Amino acid sequence: MIMSMEDRITELEIALVHTQRVCEQLNEIVTELSLDAQRRDREMKRMVDQLKELKGKVSERGGELEDEKPPHY
Repeated sequence: MIMSMEDRITELEIALVHTQRVCEQLNEIVTELSLDAQRRDREMKRMVDQLKELKGKVSERGGELEDEKPPHY
């Protein structure tokens, strides 16, 4: 079956709309993942800073973290 020029253009327009929607959805996903990665980076930096602070406190007392007993002992 041979399609008319008008039918072919209509099919191309439909395909274009679907492609544009997929691109929008992918962009939303990429943006969300980027924001999640930024949040994780901030949290990791906070945790690293806390660990450095804790190590500093322990070294001030002359001990090592590995030598410390947990509070429930």
